[in-house]
Amino acid sequence: MDLWIVQLLTLAGVAVGAVASFVSTRLLEHARWRRDEAVRWDSKRLDCYGEFAIAIKQIISTVHRIAASLGLPASSQALDSASGLPVLAAAEQELGLRWEQMLMLGSPDTIVAARDWRDAARHLEWFARGLRADPDEYRKAFDDSGQARRRYYTAVRADLGIVSGEIPEFPWPPAWRQ
Repeated sequence: MDLWIVQLLTLAGVAVGAVASFVSTRLLEHARWRRDEAVRWDSKRLDCYGEFAIAIKQIISTVHRIAASLGLPASSQALDSASGLPVLAAAEQELGLRWEQMLMLGSPDTIVAARDWRDAARHLEWFARGLRADPDEYRKAFDDSGQARRRYYTAVRADLGIVSGEIPEFPWPPAWRQ
């Protein structure tokens, strides 16, 4: 075999190896970038979901305290309407901001569950604002809010890929309060 043919084959082997090395490195870097990007967005969604939950819980907590002052079946420390309604308004404003984040970052199922929880919280607000006063309706609205919360957390966990099992149910009020 001629020397130039051996050199040409050697050069072709080096070229093929270089191209294969470049392609495999490129594919690995792209996969790493996609993984890092997914982790970054999961982290942002987790923050968004948590902030939304905190904002809506602030509303429900405030409503529950105002409801206690109105004689409704609430187990929280009473907060009179004059002091509570401005706190409720501030909490609603915060929830509005968190809702916009939810629409940007949330999965469709989580957005629907978040909307349902928000709607259940608004139903509870009617009691704090004096638009409803029936204790049985309040208990049902409070239970509905708890179920909406559960559906929200189930949707969040599914979206984030948390597979540790179902969220346990906790009776309300607890047995020691009955």
